[in-house]
Amino acid sequence: MDETIAESKAAARRWTWRIPAYVLLPFYLMLIGVLLRYAVYVRTTGHWGFNDYLRALCVYDCNAYERLALYGYEGRPSGFDKGDANNWAFFPFYSILVWGLNRITGLSMLVGGSILTLLLSVWAAILSWPLFERRFRAYFLFCFFLFLGPFSYYFSTLYTEALFIMLTIAGFVLLKQRDYVSAGVAGALMSATRSTGLLFAGAILIAAFQNHLRDGGSVRGFFRTLWKRTDLLLAVALVPVGICLFAIYLWFHSGDALAFVHIQRAWGRAFSDPFRNLWLTLKMQFDAHNYSTISTDLAFGLAAIAGMALSGVMAWKGKWDWALFSLFGVLLPLSTNAYSMLRFVVGLAPVLITASLLFSRWKWLFYLLLPALLILDVLLLPTWTGRSYYLM
Repeated sequence: MDETIAESKAAARRWTWRIPAYVLLPFYLMLIGVLLRYAVYVRTTGHWGFNDYLRALCVYDCNAYERLALYGYEGRPSGFDKGDANNWAFFPFYSILVWGLNRITGLSMLVGGSILTLLLSVWAAILSWPLFERRFRAYFLFCFFLFLGPFSYYFSTLYTEALFIMLTIAGFVLLKQRDYVSAGVAGALMSATRSTGLLFAGAILIAAFQNHLRDGGSVRGFFRTLWKRTDLLLAVALVPVGICLFAIYLWFHSGDALAFVHIQRAWGRAFSDPFRNLWLTLKMQFDAHNYSTISTDLAFGLAAIAGMALSGVMAWKGKWDWALFSLFGVLLPLSTNAYSMLRFVVGLAPVLITASLLFSRWKWLFYLLLPALLILDVLLLPTWTGRSYYLM
């Protein structure tokens, strides 16, 4: 009898050491995605070199982040297509991590950066599990999209999407746990990664406001006692630290603290009405009487609409912190122009999580989406390596 009890206790201890499925799943899908895309690359090009495959994936901004990790910020505008731009537009945190990995491991910036991006994507997926509230089917769809979806290239090479999504998810998980100061630290790292990281300051305030109402507080009471919430005020103050340090560096480096904004003019970006930009983008295809294909401009416009629509779903579900962050995460880049809107929308973690929760509600749609995403991932590889503007 005693032996039976001892065996059952030992079995219980062994069970606790098992790795949860939500931890293993991203690793499996990441490995499958890498091997699948490599096989497609070999099949279409005839080249077996894995480094050649990584180089083929490294297009557009990937090259900019690689050069930034190698050589730092340039002294004056000279590079890119017209010779009037440089890498002041690219925020430093991701390239600092790639540079640090190179110094520790000796791996090249391309190989080390690709590995780092994949691991950041895996970690982002694992961290996101609490936000799915144990809905494994939605979590599976989210992970599948990251590693085997049509935009998996952002999460496989030197782009900031993986890092930004990971930090965003960490921030919202911390807000869910009401750890505002730690969320503020995540926000500071977000603002050192992309300018839209600043929006997380508003998300912190809204999350705290909603938590105050859930605890039975009043609207007036929240604002009357806000000045006493030192943890909340510190959290909000921490968010712009990343972008402020970058601005200070640029002031010493170039004489212009806002050089990361002003250099955007080289890409035709200047602030204007985002909704007018959206309208111009949508009508451009039909002004050209193109009714048979989806142009790049129309694709960018549809991506912006999808991002705003899913922000509305978040608001309807009561996730106002997610909704504000996502809505202005779309409107801010759209206020300059619609270029790269696919990338901006895909880089918003709440948009991806909300879409996964929404589309996984119906089993038939879930099982239909999986092969559709996989086919698009395979078919779009030559489009990506061919430097198509569709996916940039």
